[in-house]
Amino acid sequence: MDRHTSAARPSVVLAAGVAMAFTACTYRATDEIAGSLSIPEGVERIRVDLENATLDVGLPSEGAAGPQLTFQGGVRMDAEDEHQLQQLQAIEHGLVAETDPDDPTVLVVAGPKTPDGVRGMIAYEGNLRLSADVPIEIVIRDNGHVTMIGRRALSKVSTRRGDLRFEDCYGGVKATTGSGNVIAYDHHGDLDIRSQGGDMQAFVIEPGERLTLSTGKGTIQCYIPPATQCDVDARAEIGRIGNDFGFEVTKPTAYSSVMVGRRGGSKTRVLLRTAAGHIMMRGLDPR
Repeated sequence: MDRHTSAARPSVVLAAGVAMAFTACTYRATDEIAGSLSIPEGVERIRVDLENATLDVGLPSEGAAGPQLTFQGGVRMDAEDEHQLQQLQAIEHGLVAETDPDDPTVLVVAGPKTPDGVRGMIAYEGNLRLSADVPIEIVIRDNGHVTMIGRRALSKVSTRRGDLRFEDCYGGVKATTGSGNVIAYDHHGDLDIRSQGGDMQAFVIEPGERLTLSTGKGTIQCYIPPATQCDVDARAEIGRIGNDFGFEVTKPTAYSSVMVGRRGGSKTRVLLRTAAGHIMMRGLDPR
């Protein structure tokens, strides 16, 4: 397997500050990184595996050379003592990539990870630039905020905790966050977003076959074109439901609300769920 790496600039130790990951951390450092990873022939999709990240996934600049993924940003480190901080500084900070041994059509991009035995945190904060038509999956194991703009292929995101934002995306989006707010602007195609807790807003210009917004606790605002033919199932265990489409809303209990109905040929299956919060299904103003 080919392995692609890029060098990072030397680390600079900063003054002790307030811990970002947990209160015991008082030693901190940062490192600037930038580089590019070539995409080998035969690779059909990218999977990015990070421990912690604030990530901006966008499009490459015009004239970018060949099939590649570029990145630029910084690495932030927090540790509870100087020795453990030095261990975080000693590992590779740049992103590296290799094809998946079980599936050579997948290129796995990995970021820095906290070594075993080190009580601390390391996080990549920066961007990724990749051609719009390459499917991508972002996996953030711990804390991570993700913004995706301009994708034209299937995009997947999962993070244990963090906000998600999607703008002008086609090709389908499937995303999960343990806790965080989610917003999708100017969306086209399928949209499947789930959170254990957080508010959701979706502005869908052209719905696909499925539109799912589900949160454990939070308000859902779903905007779709007024003429959309859809099959709707919306349920708030504790909360109210409102809509612009004439669907009947019932109240199985004093605190819950349910809205089930169909318009036209039901081209789009709309599933809206909140355990505690309100649901609003509105008509999207035509442009």
